[in-house]
Amino acid sequence: MKKILIINTLVTDDQYAVVMGIISVMGTAVSLFGLVSNAMIIRTFTAMGVDDGMSVSFLFLSISELVCFLMAIGQEVSIAFWVVEIGSHYNIYSTVHPYVFVNFFGNARNCLFDVPVLITLYLAVAKCMCVVKPLHFKNMFSVSRSVWVTVGICIFSVGSYVPIFANTGVTWEFDKNINRTRPMLWASPYRDVIKNIIWTVRDSVPCLASQVIIVICIYFMSRTLLEAAKFRGSLVAASTSRRNAESYDNNNQGMKRPNLKETQIIQQVVLISAVYIVGNTPKIVIFLAFILVPGLTLNTPYQNVYLIIINIRELIEMITSSVNIFIYYKYNSKFRSHCKC
Repeated sequence: MKKILIINTLVTDDQYAVVMGIISVMGTAVSLFGLVSNAMIIRTFTAMGVDDGMSVSFLFLSISELVCFLMAIGQEVSIAFWVVEIGSHYNIYSTVHPYVFVNFFGNARNCLFDVPVLITLYLAVAKCMCVVKPLHFKNMFSVSRSVWVTVGICIFSVGSYVPIFANTGVTWEFDKNINRTRPMLWASPYRDVIKNIIWTVRDSVPCLASQVIIVICIYFMSRTLLEAAKFRGSLVAASTSRRNAESYDNNNQGMKRPNLKETQIIQQVVLISAVYIVGNTPKIVIFLAFILVPGLTLNTPYQNVYLIIINIRELIEMITSSVNIFIYYKYNSKFRSHCKC
């Protein structure tokens, strides 16, 4: 097994400490906001009552993001300790090498982050199918089915990441930076190969595929929203009285014309999906870079660059995961009435 060391890189340790210090402060602030906002979302949805598949999925989406933010806070605190060590030139150091915790919380966060990603995909596909073929799929996405889909997503996300955890660990080693022996992170010789395979099979390809699927779903749902808006506009223009308008609406709206609740759900799913695309694009680009540049990993001249890129990507993901409360508050009147900010 090979030990993960801190070596000289293209970005110096002092430069790395400055950049990571800034990222750590920003990440901690975003994580705390995301933690509080998702706790509020969970409380609000619980107060509203989860009586349909969409509400259950929204609730589980917030629960999964809250857990991700907990892992992110642990990671950012660990990074702060590491930055202190590097910035003080190891005059101040921890009993355990901080990267042990950075690696654990980072992998745990990445492992769990696929849960909200796949729930978002499920929401987009489910709502799109209900919009395009309402008579066929109206009752397909029930509460129990949504729960089982979420359980399956959790099992897949955690289970598929086990090989990465199995090929890293902690061992007592001599740290030349502090001239002492302390617990440090080690990795098996197969870690990078396993990591690249898992990131390709589990993250890169599925992320790209889900991005394409969600874009298609957004197109159909957006088109439905536009058609509904045009329909209501023409209805008002053609009506000579409020009673006639209501009668016309009742006789002609039908299954293909979403009511206010359905329209709000579509708006929420479209915006959450769009935010997902914004946060997911850097992940795909970075994974491709890792494959095209084999040296972009630990224990190489690109090590600090690699770590900075990873943390910037995670910061972007945290920012995009923390805005859902604004979407719910703006486009869900029931959520707005139950939310106690």
